[in-house]
Amino acid sequence: MDKLIISNFYKDILLGFHLVDDEIEMIYDFSDSEVGNVYCGIIKDVTKNLSSAFVEFAEGKKGFVSLDSEMKSGDKILVQVKADPIKSKDYLLTTKLELPEDIKSEVERKFEFASPKSYLYKSDYMTETCRKMSKNGTEIITDNILVSQNLEGAKIQNLLYNSNSGISIENTYRLGKIIKDVLAKKVWMDSGAYLVIEHTEALTAIDVNSGKNVSKKDRDENIKAINFEAADYIMKHLKLRNISGIIIVDFINMREEYYEELTKHITELSKQDNVVCNIVGFTELGLLEITRKKNRKSLKEILSEVGND
Repeated sequence: MDKLIISNFYKDILLGFHLVDDEIEMIYDFSDSEVGNVYCGIIKDVTKNLSSAFVEFAEGKKGFVSLDSEMKSGDKILVQVKADPIKSKDYLLTTKLELPEDIKSEVERKFEFASPKSYLYKSDYMTETCRKMSKNGTEIITDNILVSQNLEGAKIQNLLYNSNSGISIENTYRLGKIIKDVLAKKVWMDSGAYLVIEHTEALTAIDVNSGKNVSKKDRDENIKAINFEAADYIMKHLKLRNISGIIIVDFINMREEYYEELTKHITELSKQDNVVCNIVGFTELGLLEITRKKNRKSLKEILSEVGND
């Protein structure tokens, strides 16, 4: 059975661990976020050639929005936060509200009389995620009594973990090890080969290495198998770590006819991602370029903001 384990055991950051058959599928950041919230913003600067503007939507908070109508500095604008700031970038805003029909109408009515930088709707990312997963049969378990009470108030069934056993939720589900493995620079694969994942300001570089897999029997097929296995691991870790922007992958050199097959394989895997992921293709140097849309902060950013042991 699928499980969603919610705990703030790690440096008081509220995280959700989605386990499928005891294997980590996804890690959610349930700490404070503006994503989904709706505000009455005020336009500060309009960039006419880009049909966009900078909007201040709350005190000291501003973001970038694309405009579908002519507006000027000082105008009120109804915006929803689409993405939190990532690194040095501002919030990403949208005028196309993603809300249930009844709530959307109510928010639009409120906007007519709202003052600039006022708050019109609060999204509860954790509750909405839990509601969706609960409907799909996922068991929700938490050791945080406030989280449990919040979910019960929203009529979402959950189990409050019994810590009286003397074994913490972290140890029961190996959550500390999951975080360590997910953030590791080196990722070992079942075959004995491994990935090296390195982050720079401009991009994420992933190198595929044969490692302990040194079989010389049918070398071409062996390398092909390692690269295909690596593709599976790479797409899984892009989701787990929420890596975005430009990703460059250096696969092990293999026979020319295998590259098209590998591209098709990794393109199919990208369709399973809940974030827009584009497989650009192999460069002349044989490096695979991938782009993944920025939405929420990466797991590395979230955990490093409070420092790592």
